[in-house]
Amino acid sequence: MSKYLKSKQEYVDLYDRLTVNDCRWRENFHKNSKPSEELAEKVSEKFYQGVSEIALHYDLLYATVRWWEDKDKTISEWISRDTKKDEFYESAQAPQLIRCSKCQSLTTESSKIFMDGSSDKPDRILFMYDCPNGCVPHRAFYNNGEEYKIKPHICVKCEGEMQRTSERVDEKKIITTETCGKCGHVETDEMDISHKEEIPDPDYEKDRERFCLSGEALRKNLDEKANLEGIAKFMDEQKEKEKHKEEYDKINNLKKLTVPQLKQFVVDTLKDEPYSNLIFEQPSMESIVSIGFTIEDPAESNEYNSRTKLARILKKNLEETNWRLMSDGINYRLGILSGRFRIYEREEDLLKLVKDKSK
Repeated sequence: MSKYLKSKQEYVDLYDRLTVNDCRWRENFHKNSKPSEELAEKVSEKFYQGVSEIALHYDLLYATVRWWEDKDKTISEWISRDTKKDEFYESAQAPQLIRCSKCQSLTTESSKIFMDGSSDKPDRILFMYDCPNGCVPHRAFYNNGEEYKIKPHICVKCEGEMQRTSERVDEKKIITTETCGKCGHVETDEMDISHKEEIPDPDYEKDRERFCLSGEALRKNLDEKANLEGIAKFMDEQKEKEKHKEEYDKINNLKKLTVPQLKQFVVDTLKDEPYSNLIFEQPSMESIVSIGFTIEDPAESNEYNSRTKLARILKKNLEETNWRLMSDGINYRLGILSGRFRIYEREEDLLKLVKDKSK
């Protein structure tokens, strides 16, 4: 039988309870919000109340959607965590041959507790041992063999060690008394262990339906959130364009050429140059459109001069368009020059083009 793993519905109920508590807190915060004295002098109570209602609407909109988005993932993590707890709890081996620290009799394991780890300690199982002769204090060991030691409580007055005794009263509370063995200072603490009836929450189911989204309410909130995010994105883009107005103006002035227009542009660019037999390859229509070409240079036999001249002409003229020579540049062999053009279509890529040109 599982000690820590629960039914899935129990995890759902727990998550919904956390959702309702969080959204109730947000609702109460906005409804009970009051303007500062300085603000109250500038705006009317009706205006402030209207602003608070708007703030409440959007706070709950984003909160309920976020709780819904995280629900399945969080519940899966809880189930995985508690499954691992159960596996660890069952598989942990108790240290053996533990003797009573007073009479040296072999003790017996009486119980074990799962101890959650921390940043510097792993999860552990703490095993409790009882002496057959009833000696106290009892001993306790972790599954790795380390003995559990209670840290002494130091007296606030003289820094002496406090001695602790506990007493159960009427099955309703435990009174713990700590007395300093050095100066006699006494500290008393009461722990209420009486059974408390759970107070019914008459509004819980109604609030669970409001805050734990499903069906039409979920669709409505998701649509509104998407619309708001779309507006926010549009406003951010407009601000970005205004901030970089000069660059965006340059983008608008670029010649956005189609493949046939690019071919004609290259032909017109080179018509007065001593090249011949310009041939374009079939364009590659991948995510980045590119097109290769070859051209003959009958006037220049020096490879470097031929490559450099053609690259310079093409790069200079292509600057006014959204096409560029690819990084491979121009290749030369036996009077034949070859290369590839690529297009820049996305706005962010075009922005990079004009920024690079400015540099």
